[in-house]
Amino acid sequence: SARANARLAYRQTLHDSPELKKNLLARMWQKQKIKRQYAKAAREAKKAGKRAKDTAVTTEKIAAGVVRAVRRHPVICGIVILLLLVFFLIASLFSSFSNLGTGGLGSLAASTYLADDADINNAELVYTEWETDLQMQVNRVESDRSGYDEYRYNIGPIEHDPYVLMGYLTSAYQNFTYAQIEGVLRELFNGQYSLSFSEETETRYRTETSVDPETGEETEEEVPYEWHILNVTLTSTPLENLVVSRMNADQKEICEILLQTKGNRQYVKNVFGTNWLPYVTSYYGYRVHPISGGKNYHTGVDIGMPQGTEILAGHDGTVTLAGEAGGYGLCVAIEGEAYEGRSLTTKYGHCSQILVSAGQEVKAGDVIAKVGSTGNSTGPHLHLEVLVDGQYMNPLYFADTGDTSGRHLPEAGAGGGGNYFDYDVPPEALADEKFAAMLAEAEKYLGYPYVWGGASPSTSFDCSGYVSWVVNHCGVGWNFGRLTADGLLGVCTPVSSADARPGDLIFFQGTYNTSGASHVGIYVGNGMMIHCGDPISYANINTSYWQQHFYTFGRLP
Repeated sequence: SARANARLAYRQTLHDSPELKKNLLARMWQKQKIKRQYAKAAREAKKAGKRAKDTAVTTEKIAAGVVRAVRRHPVICGIVILLLLVFFLIASLFSSFSNLGTGGLGSLAASTYLADDADINNAELVYTEWETDLQMQVNRVESDRSGYDEYRYNIGPIEHDPYVLMGYLTSAYQNFTYAQIEGVLRELFNGQYSLSFSEETETRYRTETSVDPETGEETEEEVPYEWHILNVTLTSTPLENLVVSRMNADQKEICEILLQTKGNRQYVKNVFGTNWLPYVTSYYGYRVHPISGGKNYHTGVDIGMPQGTEILAGHDGTVTLAGEAGGYGLCVAIEGEAYEGRSLTTKYGHCSQILVSAGQEVKAGDVIAKVGSTGNSTGPHLHLEVLVDGQYMNPLYFADTGDTSGRHLPEAGAGGGGNYFDYDVPPEALADEKFAAMLAEAEKYLGYPYVWGGASPSTSFDCSGYVSWVVNHCGVGWNFGRLTADGLLGVCTPVSSADARPGDLIFFQGTYNTSGASHVGIYVGNGMMIHCGDPISYANINTSYWQQHFYTFGRLP
């Protein structure tokens, strides 16, 4: 049959191109392309249906003509037959995909967000607003709940990975609308965060001195009094740990593909020609304003780059602004087309130098400006905005970040959670024998709980106790003893983010109230670290929480 022949041709294609068997992502891209081609062919076929009916009477004559043609031109006809086999292959593949059912997305669109731009953007924007409201509630505790002698805080990170959120929504709900998934978002948010308060009263003693009025003799007495404490606890679960329990195996596989492709909705090309995702210092969406302390809608992303770094046009278009723009400082705006007549506008703020002029036509990749710190800015960075039909969009979804690293979601746990216990460290990194030894020791303790002050497998670990143990017991000759995070930093040579490599230590500050480095992990490459969270696991260092607290990298001697 034609379908059998098509499948035979498909198997032959896989045989001739074995790399397609190994590269799932390549297959997804190819199948998506096939879908578009076949959908177009199907539309044309529908239009031609009536014409086919009218010409059916000529079938016998055409068949006889074909036989004669084959006899006269066997080579040309063989090529035509091969093309027909390809067509049947496409039809067969599409038919198979359409039978996957409504229970899963299938592999056709596994690398692409399916919802409309506005629904994608609104889902992320609302989630950031809820997180901002929660942060402001924590910030107001002492004014909203006054009257205590002491406030003790145990606050988990308030942040989520926007790619995990959209990867989950797409794999589970496909071409969703915001109205359809608003309740799902609230379920996720309530599952991710839990804010609780508990009162505690301690009996304390103070020394009071009294003087005998007759003798003038002083006496001291320990007088008890009550000390009222409010414990403020925010339990925070990584979003990826929640969504894995809500997905089947196929949905999880699709979600991981989406984590790598970033959804294939990038209307804006890379504005730096390098992976700038690790250098984002402030994300799109709602946030607590760093100066006013109020809720603020941040309409773009801030990308920290050295002064003078060249900024590239993200798309073809016309420069509509090239000069001072208030808080944006020196700013460039480019207007072009996103798709199907929809306008695309990009803005590049806080530049140190502008290299184009208003009215000028530019192409994607043209150098248009240089990074600076003009306008309302605290340091050199690019403020990048993306607007489609005048509406602000999240640049992480709609601009190419340059990040193509693969990601693995956690394994689902018995309690519906999960952890980054399964991460494929880049094979080339393991060629470094020191790093391979460190990693082998570090992975022995994946899943161990966080214990304050812990420094050995018998007690479990805290962050610095864990890294100290790994460094001292990995067998490469280091022996620094039990050090704090700041102590580990002291034995390292500082390394820039650009020069960081697997095996370097990564330090954070301000994760709790202490000076210097407050948290430490082991960098494993591709924006990931292994560290003692709760429990010991791998973690993505490019989330907003870790980026806000990032201190430095350090290289052991």
